[in-house]
Amino acid sequence: MTYIFFSIAAVILILLYRFLPNRKVFMYFCVLMIFVFGASAFFQYKLNQQQMITREQIEEIRAQQQIFAEWYAAYQKDIEQLDRNWQLYYNLVDTLKTAEIYEYSTYEQLEELEWAAIDEQVKIYNLNVPPELDAESHELLARVIHKTKIYSDAQVKVISAVCAAANPEGVENFDLEALNKKIKDITIRESPAGLFTASEISAIRDKLVVPGEGAVDEKL
Repeated sequence: MTYIFFSIAAVILILLYRFLPNRKVFMYFCVLMIFVFGASAFFQYKLNQQQMITREQIEEIRAQQQIFAEWYAAYQKDIEQLDRNWQLYYNLVDTLKTAEIYEYSTYEQLEELEWAAIDEQVKIYNLNVPPELDAESHELLARVIHKTKIYSDAQVKVISAVCAAANPEGVENFDLEALNKKIKDITIRESPAGLFTASEISAIRDKLVVPGEGAVDEKL
């Protein structure tokens, strides 16, 4: 681009030299062109300097890409388990909605689900940000973990409350209609809005990019 600009400027100067009758005006144009060309070259040099990256910096970014990819792959398994817990929860709730009589086996499944949700909650609370990540990525990932903890807490709260409501101990005849109404109220009141971490994950991916190369694999 600089060479094209220089060539155009040279052609313009030649034309001005040939057709301008006043040499003083021509000198003004020369000074102006030299100033414009010099400023353009200076800013282009500064831009190139800013875009330069050392081999050590490239290796550091790639190392952090790998660290983040491994952490995120493990994290995805936790998210999948949280999703499975919700899927089973809603399946059991639907079973109670359509049941004609209360089945103790449904409560047993709810109880098993409660323990599964608590086990996953413990795993979520054991999540840590890899210390090798830089400060900005560390902060973003800490937000992801914080949001996931809140989400997992809400899941355990909902499932535990429904499990307690469906506990047949000391109850001779279950009122399924009343139970289903209570379950609906608990689900509406206590369920989390959702787990929204896309902005933080995208910000980390965008940050861990080697100039000239692609971002971290979107599958991660």
